[in-house]
Amino acid sequence: MLQKQLIKVATLLLVVLLSFDLPISAQILSPGASKAASVSTQEPDPAALINVFLDCRGCNEGFIKSEIGFVNFVRDMNDAEVHLIITRRGTASGGTQYQLSFLGYQSYSGTDQDLTYTSYDSDTYEEERNGLVKYVKLGLIPYLNEKDALNDFELEYTGDARGIPTNIEDKWNSWIFEIGSNGSIRGEENQQNVDLDSRIRIRKVTETWKFQLNLNHSYRRNTYITTDSEGKRTEDDFVTDRQNMFGLLAYSINDHWSIGSYFNGGSSSRDNIDLWYGATPTIEYSFYPYREFARREVTLRYGVYSAMYDYTERTIFGKTNEFLVRQELVFNMDYTKPWGGVEARINGRSYLHDLSKNRLNMQLELNMRIIRGFSVFVNTEYSIINDQLSLSAEGVTDKEAIANTRQQATSYSYRASAGFEISFGSIYDSVVNTRF
Repeated sequence: MLQKQLIKVATLLLVVLLSFDLPISAQILSPGASKAASVSTQEPDPAALINVFLDCRGCNEGFIKSEIGFVNFVRDMNDAEVHLIITRRGTASGGTQYQLSFLGYQSYSGTDQDLTYTSYDSDTYEEERNGLVKYVKLGLIPYLNEKDALNDFELEYTGDARGIPTNIEDKWNSWIFEIGSNGSIRGEENQQNVDLDSRIRIRKVTETWKFQLNLNHSYRRNTYITTDSEGKRTEDDFVTDRQNMFGLLAYSINDHWSIGSYFNGGSSSRDNIDLWYGATPTIEYSFYPYREFARREVTLRYGVYSAMYDYTERTIFGKTNEFLVRQELVFNMDYTKPWGGVEARINGRSYLHDLSKNRLNMQLELNMRIIRGFSVFVNTEYSIINDQLSLSAEGVTDKEAIANTRQQATSYSYRASAGFEISFGSIYDSVVNTRF
């Protein structure tokens, strides 16, 4: 009886060991083999590596951690010796530009640097992420001078500077063209949805000039099927069709001033517009040099928009067409800091023939680390609307209102989201495990 009890206790201990520490259980099951294995799988000494907090905004954080094994990635900024902030923006050629900001803390305080990595539109996703990892590695090397990891580096230049041409000929003269289309269909027994989108992008960007032209067409058809008590089926189709053309021509005067014009046109079944076209001469001032956009950007822009409108149905003001002029003032702010980021935009506009016909739109996005392991985020938008000049005098049916295929009168709109995150536990966050 006692022997059976001892066997049960031993079995229970073995299960516990297997559950909590596989290397220990491997030693029990195969002591000779595990001794050799323990040498080959020995983890690097954390004291020999630098602690890095990866603040990755728009990149593959898991891939970066899996490819870089000579640092300790930590979970909280307060444990970091190096804070790496990665932000991304689209380039004029359709590629992506990553701004890498390395901020030194503790013994590396004051050792800061910035790197820029640019991927091309023709790069595959694999090429883009490998290129970003290469720049992350290069940026971390200056912080390894006091660590043993530097002894295991080998530096090799694979190019030939003597073979780099001094004058590169571009047969396209910086012009970029893109054409695309996509569609989808989904449904069930009593409804069907068809979505079609097509687009054309043309752009040319130099240090002095910026030209951009976007052409978009969007078609949505929602079909709802109802059956009455007598078994009679009825189909209701709700269609929204929109064409839009947007253009931009901007000239850089200096590091702070730009002038140019927006121009646009199109049609919209939802907005009761058969055709509209117009232009907005504008001037913009940047409170910081434009080249600092990746870390901080504060701009103020003023323009005057003149446009011609042809309406599908007579409007609530008795118009079938009209020429309108309105003024616009746009304030934009975007900061990226070690504690998080804040982005705000205020857009005010009013028609010159009647200043009471106006609109004010305010947007705010905020993500912030309040204290160690605790962060919050807020995303809000609010609009005061007094300029719905294209509303149809025919009104909106109940079915159109439910399907949202026709614009309805309103004096405001809003959206908001907020949340928080609490994190605690081990300071290290280097291991990437993609199982399941």
